[in-house]
Amino acid sequence: MENKKQVYLHGECIIKEIESLPENLKQREDKGSIMIAESETVGNEHRIKVKDGVEFFEDENGTLYMRNTTPTEVYCLHEQRHDTIEIPAGIWEIDKAVEYDYYAHQTIEVRD
Repeated sequence: MENKKQVYLHGECIIKEIESLPENLKQREDKGSIMIAESETVGNEHRIKVKDGVEFFEDENGTLYMRNTTPTEVYCLHEQRHDTIEIPAGIWEIDKAVEYDYYAHQTIEVRD
């Protein structure tokens, strides 16, 4: 049976489970929480709690990666905008979600 990877959506954020971390990443040293997306319209940041067992890395293009040996939470500063979700232990790539406009024939970033 094939091992299916998890994908979580939180507003315009997409958190995809990956097999392993890419090479040549820079470790981040954020404390408390890390912003994974900044709202363009209402000042509502999407954040992940940083705690023991949760590490963040970044590549040269600014793509964010997380390795966590313990579950952690994704939440918003404006709690009424999105539910808090729990991300299980794993290795994750964090990016902005995109959608395809079939009329304009272009891919655009999701905005929150």
